[in-house]
Amino acid sequence: MGDFDNTKRAIGVGKLDDSQRKDMFNKFKSAGGEVIKEKTPPKDDDNKKTRPEPKLRQSTVSRGNEDSRQGNRGGGSGGSPSKQDSANTKSQLDSKAQFEKEISSFSARFSIKLKCWLARVTSFGSSDLTPKFMHDFSIRGKQALIELQYSGNELLANQQYSPQLSKALDRINPLLIELLAMGQKLYNGPELTDITEPIMTAPESPVAIERVRNQIYSLFKRMYILYPYQETLKKSFSQAYDELQKLEGKPALIYANKKRKVLQEIDTLFDGFFDRLYLVVLRAENKNIPLISRYMENLLGITPEDKPGQRKSGENVPGGKQVETKEDKEAENAKKEEDKKEEEVPLSKEEAYGLRLMQMYSIPKLRKKFDPKNEYANIPDADKALLALFYFYEFDDEYSFVMTTKKIDIKPGSINGVKVDYRQKMLDIYESTRTIIDQFRIYHDILRELEKHKANPGANYIEASKKLTGIEQKRTGQSRTVRMAIKDFSLKSRDSLLTLIKDMKGKKEIVANMNDILTLDSMESRKRLNKKPVKQCIMEAYCYLLALHDRIDTGDLFGGLVELTPEQMKSSFGVESETAKETNSPDASELENESESGNAEVQGADRDTADTETTDLEETNEDSIDDLSDDDILPKGNPF
Repeated sequence: MGDFDNTKRAIGVGKLDDSQRKDMFNKFKSAGGEVIKEKTPPKDDDNKKTRPEPKLRQSTVSRGNEDSRQGNRGGGSGGSPSKQDSANTKSQLDSKAQFEKEISSFSARFSIKLKCWLARVTSFGSSDLTPKFMHDFSIRGKQALIELQYSGNELLANQQYSPQLSKALDRINPLLIELLAMGQKLYNGPELTDITEPIMTAPESPVAIERVRNQIYSLFKRMYILYPYQETLKKSFSQAYDELQKLEGKPALIYANKKRKVLQEIDTLFDGFFDRLYLVVLRAENKNIPLISRYMENLLGITPEDKPGQRKSGENVPGGKQVETKEDKEAENAKKEEDKKEEEVPLSKEEAYGLRLMQMYSIPKLRKKFDPKNEYANIPDADKALLALFYFYEFDDEYSFVMTTKKIDIKPGSINGVKVDYRQKMLDIYESTRTIIDQFRIYHDILRELEKHKANPGANYIEASKKLTGIEQKRTGQSRTVRMAIKDFSLKSRDSLLTLIKDMKGKKEIVANMNDILTLDSMESRKRLNKKPVKQCIMEAYCYLLALHDRIDTGDLFGGLVELTPEQMKSSFGVESETAKETNSPDASELENESESGNAEVQGADRDTADTETTDLEETNEDSIDDLSDDDILPKGNPF
């Protein structure tokens, strides 16, 4: 381009006019010159096209038809499948590693700690579960799970109506019965006991997450499977109770209350506890795992067979109770009886006798005897603290005089050369009963506060809910305090009487008049132990204390729940927990006329009948002091 420009300047092209330009052009052409067009400077895009890299696109240079181009591509990809598979595998591994890195990063772990702290599941700096969360779960969460199991049993384990109910729901959708069974199986007694036992043992201490990790994972897995089906689960229970009403023909209000309660407990589980259990899983794994993800399903071990939708119409409920024939039912009952005999722990003679003494009064008659002014009418029959108090009152009324009366000649003794005044020791123990009364007054005040709050919770739902939870936790703690006070008294009293019994079987140095007949004054002559040998009075008081202590320590009056479950009420008293009180008045005449034959427990309203029953018990236990060894007297076994 430089030579061309120099030629133009030498010729003086810029000074020529158009005619001169045309003449010069013709002269060059006639002399054999050729026309050379000036090229435009190349663009950047053209430079890129001239580079060697585009040679990689040679397969697209041939612009044939579309089919030939697709064929060339297909041939190229099919030539090395192993390389492509290895590339895909490597890509998946890289993706998985990247995902693990993201959910385990510092920011992810910080987010988990913050969420758990805000939800009051754990503290920010520790993975231990807070007492508040554990108490809340042991009360509200456990009660909700029990309610779902109870409702599921009522609908699916009723041999009279369950088959018809299943057919009716199958006509709507087979999924309904399947969800009912899965909701019923959310409750697992031993598993929940393992979760709540640490907080009941140490109410104010955090619970190490590793201690309850497996149990919480198992519960969360069952809830996780049902999580997408919450509304269908509610529909299942509602529809089932509607069908049950048609079959049983009872008033609609009964089933409306049952539906309302079970639906409320479903909300409690999935709206109140599911998210917090999810946070527990995240804290235990220390990874911010998405809730709905394949990663979470693999962690929990969920398979396609675990998810709803496997059942077809007319099939038995997967894993549920099958519809039994008469022969199957008889065989199952026989097997249960055999298992019960094998697993049943034999009771000592003293404990069995003490339980019979405790069973001489039904709950309504205990109320009539020890609550004549009906001050405790607002406390349900199944309340453990109330029952423990009534049984303490029964001991105080009928047996405690053996610890205080001077008609039993108790001599001082010595232990390792130290003089011991056994009478004064028992008097000191009896004086501690004032604590029991005071603690129950506090418990009764808390129940009044709870009742008042439920009647007028206020307009702010959140504040009302927090206050309700706080009062219920106070009730749980105070119920435990009352029962522990009675348990402590019964233990100390039992041990002091056991010392007398061992002496009467051995050296016979402490109780000087063990064979004398104990005759009480006119005011106390109504007591059950009047006109009985001293040794028999001491033995019966000991047996009663032994049974009372064991019921609070390991029996039906033990545990974190403040009320007996329906199964415990049925086992201990032969009534359902929902059964209304037989009387609201201490003067109810029907209690006096109540038939006493055919009952599982001895009814003690009529004094003559009670005395006759006690006499029979005495005859079977008359020589127990002389016949039993020291080992037999010591408490053993668990009656419940």
